[in-house]
Amino acid sequence: MWQFFTTLILSSLLLPATLQAQRKPELVPELVFEDNFVDNRHKWPVGRMGNATFTLANGEYVGEETQRINRQQVATVPVPLQPGDDFVIEAEYRTSHVGTLAWGVANTDNMQIFGIEPDQGVAICGWENGSFFWTGDENLTSRAVRNNDWNTLRLERRGGEVLYFINDKKVGRFPFRGRVGPGLGLETNRGSTARLRRLRVWHLVPAPAPTAVAPPSPAAVELPEAPAAAEALAGTLTTGQRLTLRNVLFVQGQAKLLPSSKPELAKLTQALRQRPSLTLRLEGHTERFGDSLKNEVLSQQRVETVKKYLVDGGIAAERLSTEGFGQRRPLNRGGSEADRRRNRRVEMVVTHE
Repeated sequence: MWQFFTTLILSSLLLPATLQAQRKPELVPELVFEDNFVDNRHKWPVGRMGNATFTLANGEYVGEETQRINRQQVATVPVPLQPGDDFVIEAEYRTSHVGTLAWGVANTDNMQIFGIEPDQGVAICGWENGSFFWTGDENLTSRAVRNNDWNTLRLERRGGEVLYFINDKKVGRFPFRGRVGPGLGLETNRGSTARLRRLRVWHLVPAPAPTAVAPPSPAAVELPEAPAAAEALAGTLTTGQRLTLRNVLFVQGQAKLLPSSKPELAKLTQALRQRPSLTLRLEGHTERFGDSLKNEVLSQQRVETVKKYLVDGGIAAERLSTEGFGQRRPLNRGGSEADRRRNRRVEMVVTHE
């Protein structure tokens, strides 16, 4: 009896350490592929393929079928992922009828596809050795789908499962069937015109192990804050110069601008009109807390919102590029609300004067 209790006590003492050893490491995103379709540096197929024509122009990759038949056409490029990698794929996508984001593509007989269908339908399916399969429910629908409009599709492979999102709403969670090929691209079908506007791939890697060195004080790691953008644009600028949009604020956790941001953006729009040769890169940053991948996605969505405001105000889209850094480049590492607010910011870098 005493031996039993001794074993039980030792087991209870060792259990926390065992659970900690079994806990999955935190995964952080590492961008390995990005295409905004301003040029064809990734060598996308263009021209006629079967009953579809693929083109790349004006920041979009487009597949347009000429016949309304149920025979998909897919155009892909290779992405730098290994079969065992955890990863995230995200694309801005729209279609006139049906069509999908094709991933894990070896050929038209072996691939997985994720896209939208009429009446807010969601397609999570694929082909294996020439046989079609449904990963999810054939009649799956979601209110997140915006038919005949742009949608953000995202899939996350994490270990033995894949999570699917449309416009940040989870629409499916299924076992990972394997990634048989390196191809990623656009599939169109049944006389549809399908489009990609932005495509990114992250490799999910374990977060660096914490070191035993005591962290420096917040003051020791603070970076200099860039000058205010609208005022700086009235003076002399140099390529690589960094500027900050001081009063551009968003709804918490969203990419929606607060009304108080409009005066600052109006000043910026006016300043850019007066310097038509100036080009900029908009960079988004979040605070250091929360899910790192979600923060990176949110920061990208926020700078895209700022870009849209400027373009709607008459600034040419080709003058503005965007990049979201999430929580990777904090101004400081303090935990106070003031410190966190300073880290939540949009900056601009002069790329051509």
